[in-house]
Amino acid sequence: MPAINVDNNFTALNPASINNTDANKPNDELNQSDFIQLLVAQVKHQDPTKPMDPSQFMSQLTQSSMVNGINELQKSFDTLATKLSSDQSLQAASLVGRSVLIPSDQGLLTTGGSISGQLSLDERASDVNIKIYNTSGEQIKTLALGDSSAGNLQFKWNGFADDGSVVPAGNYLITADAFVRGSQQSLVVSLESRIDSININKGSAGSPSGTVLNLSSGQSVALSEVTTIK
Repeated sequence: MPAINVDNNFTALNPASINNTDANKPNDELNQSDFIQLLVAQVKHQDPTKPMDPSQFMSQLTQSSMVNGINELQKSFDTLATKLSSDQSLQAASLVGRSVLIPSDQGLLTTGGSISGQLSLDERASDVNIKIYNTSGEQIKTLALGDSSAGNLQFKWNGFADDGSVVPAGNYLITADAFVRGSQQSLVVSLESRIDSININKGSAGSPSGTVLNLSSGQSVALSEVTTIK
């Protein structure tokens, strides 16, 4: 997948560069300069016989500085979040038309097309078989892949049934099993599917959110679920 460069010139992240002019300050707010002027005036006009303790005033100045700093930091984070969201949208838009590999047992066979996928084996396996079922639950095809060492095992079904006939286009259930350490085990199947469209920050009860890929198989999956993008 081509790398997408992200502009890191976030000059707005420097609190000193954000809204740092008194012209933008509401009339009812005091900045550090105002506090210093008040402190100087307090010391200048205090009663020499009853000098005032400036510690409380300095404490208020410190609190004011902390509040201003937090506000400016929040503005910086908001700016960063907006930019990252924009970059994510541009990156997601470039994925339309490409193929992804996702864990799924539902494959879409188009007319004259095929279904491709992958098995990920943690260790050596023997008698690896791909089994394909139609929507009626009838097993129509078995792909015997034999023995395989640990790693990714690719497979492809061309749409022919075990009896040699061409099956109609539609959705098919794809499962896999193999003998691992002497016992038969089910394997996780990952299938390829084309990205038809993308939604950003979509999500409702039980549906994926964030960057959601709408696939040609009719599925909608979160980008985080994708194993490989081709």
